[in-house]
Amino acid sequence: MYVSDRIMYLFSGLIVLSLVGMFLQSWRLILYPYLVVIGVAITIGIWKAVRNRPALLWVPISVAGGYIVLFVTLDLITRNDPAGGSTYVLGMTPGLALYLLGILPLAVIASLIYALIFDPGDIEEMENEFKTGEAAK
Repeated sequence: MYVSDRIMYLFSGLIVLSLVGMFLQSWRLILYPYLVVIGVAITIGIWKAVRNRPALLWVPISVAGGYIVLFVTLDLITRNDPAGGSTYVLGMTPGLALYLLGILPLAVIASLIYALIFDPGDIEEMENEFKTGEAAK
């Protein structure tokens, strides 16, 4: 089994887990598999760069870990109150402040880091594997 097949099985399993979360009306079962997909996708995108420079492994680990920490924190502060309490942070409720000042900027930063490190050679390798018929074996 090729690596691309394993990745597709992993993504399919995470999608099924998210679908189960949708039927059970659990936003956690929808969100947390998505965070794993983010980490795996970034790792795949910079895999060649990580093989050449293993120090770049911090990128997918820190992005996925940062998302998990932020969403777990959001989950904890909004457990009893959807707004996160009656106090305000910069004029926003704690839940909204964490989302706007933490989660959204991390998405922009992760996209910029990914764009700077992404190696288009990985796509060429997968296309060549598909064209030669190795993926069908």
